[in-house]
Amino acid sequence: MDLRLLRYFMALADELHFGRAAERLHICQPPLSQQIRLLEEELGTPLFERSHHRVELTAAGQMLKEQAPLVFEQLERALDLTRQTGRGQLGELEIGMISSVMVGVLPKALHLFRERYPQVTWRLHEMTPAAQVKALKEKRIDACVFRVGYDDPQLRNELLIYEPIHVVMPADHPLAGRDVLAPADLALEPFVALELKQSRFANFLYQCCIQAGFTPQIRQQVIEVQTLLSLVRAGFGVALLPASIEQLAPAGLVFRNLTPALPEVPLYVTYRADDASPVLKLFLDTLRELRENPKPPTGMSVVRIQGRA
Repeated sequence: MDLRLLRYFMALADELHFGRAAERLHICQPPLSQQIRLLEEELGTPLFERSHHRVELTAAGQMLKEQAPLVFEQLERALDLTRQTGRGQLGELEIGMISSVMVGVLPKALHLFRERYPQVTWRLHEMTPAAQVKALKEKRIDACVFRVGYDDPQLRNELLIYEPIHVVMPADHPLAGRDVLAPADLALEPFVALELKQSRFANFLYQCCIQAGFTPQIRQQVIEVQTLLSLVRAGFGVALLPASIEQLAPAGLVFRNLTPALPEVPLYVTYRADDASPVLKLFLDTLRELRENPKPPTGMSVVRIQGRA
């Protein structure tokens, strides 16, 4: 049905006078009469009782007058939702992440994003970086956040921040009494590390140690950062982690600066290069707004991890 017919009907139903209704619609009276007849033919019932002196609604016309505004309200809502969806203000967003990035820029961005776009439903999916990349390519998630990017023509890595690397150890460790340690001080220490076969970040840290002049003596390898922290706390070794992880660490651990500093670790948001989602664009814009120091410090070397996911 042509919605214009409903608008003509509503004008005449309000005015109950063809002349006034035509004037209100800025059209001539004959075209209005013709359009009303077309509407009545389409519905198969008269909507008005006409005489030389008055126009009145039939029972069917009265029912349409009551129901037609609902049609226009629903149409306006549909158009508004369409506009919001097109602007990215309505929709869904699936985000892959590792637990250790839930400090700093990501939780701040999620909080701000929720405040600005409350009608967007977003969900976090905790998984390993390799699983995130697989899910991203399979379009099961829209973006992922992890350390150390992936070289893949299907994906785009966008740098958020660089983080310094600190050494973490039990509070009663012999080295814990010093505020600053040299990388060489760790050469003989047993290490707890993330699984080298599953974590590009773990390989990044391993290469940092090699560049610093020693091969880390890795005694335990784990998948989750919280497991790593628990083993360090239990005295199974020391570990290298981004400074922000201190916010997640349980009591009984200390984080110490290294001098000379190891190369800082990058944090990326990664998404499909061909994804034109307006919701994703707004989320990326929020991350960009909050990111800090996207360039490595002057004179700082950058460790490069070879290969793909």
